Amino acid sequence: MATRATIAKLDDNGVKAIYLHSDGYLEHTGKILDKHYQDKDKVDELLAHGDVSMLDENIGVKIDFNDYKIRNANKQCKFYNRDRGEKNKQATQLKDENELIEFANKKCDAEYIYMFAYGSWYVYDVYNGSAYNELNQFNELEEVLYVPIR
Repeated sequence: MATRATIAKLDDNGVKAIYLHSDGYLEHTGKILDKHYQDKDKVDELLAHGDVSMLDENIGVKIDFNDYKIRNANKQCKFYNRDRGEKNKQATQLKDENELIEFANKKCDAEYIYMFAYGSWYVYDVYNGSAYNELNQFNELEEVLYVPIR
């Protein structure tokens, strides 16, 4: 079973969000976003490709959706539109963080929400909260990933 997530960016126009199907948990997606997607332009490029099946270090180039060998060798993302040709997989524009949470719950069935805002990543654990922070709020991703349990 996949660990679904929503990846988003907050800016002056609201929130832009995409669906992530696999490996949305902190130890995978959280660490990849923290280490490889700190640049605003790279975040914008990621969101421009729309819904993603698998996130990795590099956005990459078009490949056959089922070619895991090339994807793994290039450490690249696998997108539904670019790599499988699916339509209507573009990012969704939302009004604010509340709409983002609703979108993640109802449209994505996401377990985690990652939001790039103010130059940093934040995470919202939809179901479980975190041993590190409060349930039902956005927390700085770096704190959740690297600060010892309180």
